[in-house]
Amino acid sequence: MQVFKFGGASIRNAMAIKNMAEIIKKYGEKPLVVVVSAMGKTTRALEDYIEARVEGRGDMEKLQIIKDYHNEILTELFDSAAEIFTKVEELLNELPDVEYQEITYGRFYDRVVSTGEMISSTIITAYLNSINIKARKIDAPTLIKCTGNHQNGHVNWPLTRVNILDDVPGLLEDNIAVTQGFIGSTASNDVITLGKEGSDFTAAIFSACLGAEKVTIWKDVPGILSADPKLIEDTRQIMNLPYTEASEMTYYGANVIHPKTIKPLANEDIPLIVRSFDDPEQEPTVIRAGEGQELEPSIILKKNQCLFTFRVRDYTFVDEMSLARIFSTLHQYDININMMQSSAITISVCFDFKQNYIDSLYDQLEGRFSMQYLTGLELITLKNYSEDYLKKYRPKSEVILEQRSRRNCRFLIKA
Repeated sequence: MQVFKFGGASIRNAMAIKNMAEIIKKYGEKPLVVVVSAMGKTTRALEDYIEARVEGRGDMEKLQIIKDYHNEILTELFDSAAEIFTKVEELLNELPDVEYQEITYGRFYDRVVSTGEMISSTIITAYLNSINIKARKIDAPTLIKCTGNHQNGHVNWPLTRVNILDDVPGLLEDNIAVTQGFIGSTASNDVITLGKEGSDFTAAIFSACLGAEKVTIWKDVPGILSADPKLIEDTRQIMNLPYTEASEMTYYGANVIHPKTIKPLANEDIPLIVRSFDDPEQEPTVIRAGEGQELEPSIILKKNQCLFTFRVRDYTFVDEMSLARIFSTLHQYDININMMQSSAITISVCFDFKQNYIDSLYDQLEGRFSMQYLTGLELITLKNYSEDYLKKYRPKSEVILEQRSRRNCRFLIKA
């Protein structure tokens, strides 16, 4: 049994969807679960629609752009009388009825953005059946149950495992299962998202629960690269990675796979294959168990960072009580620390910038600490560096913070 995941780029238009179907025919050994993201830039387009709804203007124009994009794909894949046109139209026509209130913005966001995955899975299921590949759509929110805040759901593993094992194996006897990445549901059955690029994580969830032999993520790159080729000319494909190294790379900001993907696969010893959908015959990157191998150097860039500094007000030291208050607040609002530095009277944390994070920290802690923050930063990590590698790739921009260990060197710089 195996799981395939196709991201937005691999299903961005009719030609790409046909290519995906050919990949499934040639490489998709049954039983098979296929996890799909929203098509192309649909998530970004839905976020534009959300912004227009919040601002109270232009939302119907934004919605029409999304409708036109999907209709163009449908027209190239199906006869004009096909039922799929109506199904997609119904999904999009539900969006204006989704209630928006400022206090429940996260709930509103998740409900609207999840429509992209619902549409793509509906279209792909219909297309596979139209070319005689038996497929059934299953709705991930009915199976993947979550706790936590909207826009960053935390999987309830015991309940999710029971749901998947109850519903999916029987379906796989005669069909390929097509499901949505990125989304689950709360105890009250509200749709909740699993974090940006969370479709990889969805593939890992199904793989771990079903005991898959492997999971393959089909990308527009041949595998995991040593750096972003748009930024660094002499990038190389890393052919083999142990789970621990892949997990560290995602933690530091490598965006080829979602950070939560590795753990459930490592726990079940399921290999993760990162493979090119443009050139499927090209040798992929394989992530599996294995330690002691020589690790290749890599460069990881994390943009849009914020450095937030807490200072005790009475010039006493930053003690355990102060740290506990800060970290519990960060945890409460799902603010993940990317870098940290402390002194006797301050502690500074670096995290992905979101204005609501800043507002929440000030609301909760302004009476206890003096606070200030700096935005417009980038975090660069040089992993497994040598001195020559560090000399070659040390950033030329102004360095705000620098941390260095035996294996990794990190720089927080002005963008």
